[in-house]
Parts: sequence; structure tokens; C-alpha cells
Amino acid sequence: MARRSVAPARRAAQRVLVRLDETDVRFETALREDRGLADLDGRDAALAWELAAGTTRRRRSLDAVLAVFSDHRLDRMAAPTRAALRLGAYQLLFLERVPKHAAVDESVGLARTDGRRTAGFVNAVLRRVAAEGAAMLTRLGAGESVASLGVRLSYPDWLVARWVEEWGPERAAAMLEAGNRPPERCVRVNTLKSTIDEARARLRSDGFTVSTAGAGSAWRGTPEALLVEGGRLERSAAFREGLVTPQSRASQLVGAVAAGGAPAPGRIADLCAAPGAKTAHLAARLPAAHITAVELDPGRAADLRRLLARLGVTTADVTEQDATALGVDHDGLYQLVLLDAPCSGLGTVATRPDLRWRRRPQDAERLAEVQRTLLRRAARLLSPGGAVVYAVCTLDRRETVDVVLTVADAAGLLHDDLGATYTGLVDPRLPTALATMPDRDQTSGFFMARLRRAP
Repeated sequence: MARRSVAPARRAAQRVLVRLDETDVRFETALREDRGLADLDGRDAALAWELAAGTTRRRRSLDAVLAVFSDHRLDRMAAPTRAALRLGAYQLLFLERVPKHAAVDESVGLARTDGRRTAGFVNAVLRRVAAEGAAMLTRLGAGESVASLGVRLSYPDWLVARWVEEWGPERAAAMLEAGNRPPERCVRVNTLKSTIDEARARLRSDGFTVSTAGAGSAWRGTPEALLVEGGRLERSAAFREGLVTPQSRASQLVGAVAAGGAPAPGRIADLCAAPGAKTAHLAARLPAAHITAVELDPGRAADLRRLLARLGVTTADVTEQDATALGVDHDGLYQLVLLDAPCSGLGTVATRPDLRWRRRPQDAERLAEVQRTLLRRAARLLSPGGAVVYAVCTLDRRETVDVVLTVADAAGLLHDDLGATYTGLVDPRLPTALATMPDRDQTSGFFMARLRRAP
């Protein structure tokens, strides 16, 4: 009897995992550049993404279980074999809707290209995982120690320890759990080209299920946010025509906070502007303002220009420059400055599956120095009474509260009380600032503060 071919979604997921193993490429790049994946239909593409992303996220949990049932070390295996084992284990341990026999058989098929003996080895290991893996993972991850949480929830020990120290064990565990759940698919309606009702109708005509994003008074500031379910957004007419663009609710809140800080500014500086979602959001919220969008990297600047063109933004100029090197002729020129600073990004682990493995303990301290330098420069750009919004997609105190307090005090900046407007999102460490919590808010973890120069 002929051997059944392996599903193309699983082949694509294996290719992505192998590339991540063998190169320093990022997950989203490996996914975007896989030609076979680009040819898959919406359902298969979604499965390939889920398999590759889930296996990457759960790598530590999977490797801990596989190490028990294998006589060979994972780090000494060929990358395709290792990927086949991890994919099979992920489906067996975390995807209940996949029948166990299918998870094993398909993974054996993935390993068959490395020879009959390799396929037999993968078959033997995964059959043990199917029978005993769930109980073994429960045993290996039992307890509330840093190591136990790291194995059970699949994070490096240093990150678990840092979040436990910062937020306490209960909140830390909830945040870690949230980072393993598939993120919501959120888009922002581009009000330069469409009303919210028109965009909702167009998305539905493109085959998407659409619902309102967010609940409660805290999210009334982001009415443009819609949640979507369906195929590839990039193939829809709503996307191509610039009616909507992907943007998390937390990211949209940054734009709302910034626009609320200067109801009718003449000039805005958006530092570190790429990829441009917040630049475009400001242009839509404040159409009479002129935006100077600053981006150092030429490739990212090109992406920024393409996004602004698709969304019909005509009030923003892109300048390729280091934001800290803006000349003194810019000092005091801007009524509003948005600084979405480079950061560790640890509030986005749900959307960036490999980030937890790429980051290092020293990154926060290194990036905090960059952030302080940028925020000091941003403060000098402000005209009297002008506001700077400092935002980062991480919740680490080193990159959030400490940066704001250090620079604001030295520069004599005043704190706008964001907590008075967004009561449900107050950062307890600095009540004038906001923090979106992945476990509580089901969106990315962002910190944002608005500081103001005295009139």
C-alpha cells in the first residue's frame, strides 16, 4: 500500500522550524519567506502557523518530555528530525483536536526523508509520548518553583524569575499562561478612508467574522478596533484598499493616548516610527497636524512609506535619521512627540513565538540606556505645554517606570494623569501611567506614560 503523503501544512511548519534551528532568522521572517507556505490556502496556512508557532513557544516543555523518552540527545539530532519530534509532541500534548495516530503518523512521514531508521526512531518516541507524555509533563512541571514554572509553561528560568519578582507569583503565572495563548486578531479601521461601519461591512463581504474589540470603559478610547476571524487579511479587499490594518488594541491605545495629549497640534514628531501603524493612527486622529516620522533603518523606513501610502496618509514626511541626532533646529518645535521606543518586547511573546528564546537577561538594562537617551531628546523637542508619550511593548520596570521617573525628574516634565481617564488600566507602580496586562486584557503588554513640558 502506498504511503500517505504528509499534509503540506505540516511540511511547511517543519521547514520553518528547521530554518529557526539552523539560522538566526526571526520567526516572522522565516514564516513570510517560506514559498511553500505562501501557496497554501487560508485553512492550511492557519494550521501551519499554529503548528510552527505553538511548537516554538512550547519548546522547553516539549524538549523536557522528549528527553525522558529518547535515548538520543535532541541537540545532537539533525534539525529535520528534531523538528519532526517537536511537531509530533506538540500535537500530542497541546492540540486535543488532532487524533493521536495522525500526529504520530504525520511526524513519522516528516522524518522518513532522513531514512527508515530515523522514521522508526521517531515513531517509537512519539508513541511513548502519546501514551505517557501528558502525565510526564505534569510530573516534570509540578510545583511553583521557577524551574517548575519554566518547564510547565515553557519559558527560560531568568524570565520566570524576573516576572515573579516584578509581579508576584500569581500574576506572573497568569502572564506566562497568556503568552502561550493564540493572540486575538485585531485590526484598526483607517478613518482616513472608511467609517467603522463601512469597514465592518467590507470585511464581512470578504468572508471574515467581525466583532467589536475590548469591553469596559478602559477601551472606549479605541473605537476603531475590530476583532476578525477568517482567512488571510492581506488578501482581502479591505486590506488592499487601506480600509483596515493589523494593530493590537494595546498599540491602538498608544495612539489614542498620544492624540488626547494635544487635541489640535500643528507639528508632531514620531520617533522610531517604523513599521508605521501608530504614525498612521495619529494621522487619522489628528488630520490637521503635520507629522515628522523618524526612522533610522532604511529597510524599515521603506516599509513605513509603503504602509503610509496604502493607508492614504499625506500629512507625514519620513526622514531616515537617528532620532537622537536631530539638529538643535528641531528643539521646541513640536506640540506632540510620540516615542515608541526600542525595547525587549516581552509584552508581545504571544505574537512573537521565538522572542522568549532570543532575549537575554541583560537586554532590559542595555535597552533602558537607549530609552533614556531617546526620551531626553524627545523632551527637548517639545514646545511649551507640549506632550511626549513614552510607550514600550514590555512591562519590565527597568524599561518602563524607572526610565520615565529618571528622565521626567531631570527634565522637569509634568505627569499627565492617564489613570484618571483609563481607570481600568492604571499601572500600580506609577498610577499616572497605564499598563495593559496580557492576562487581564487579552492583548499585548504595553506601558505608556504622557509627560508634559510646562507652558
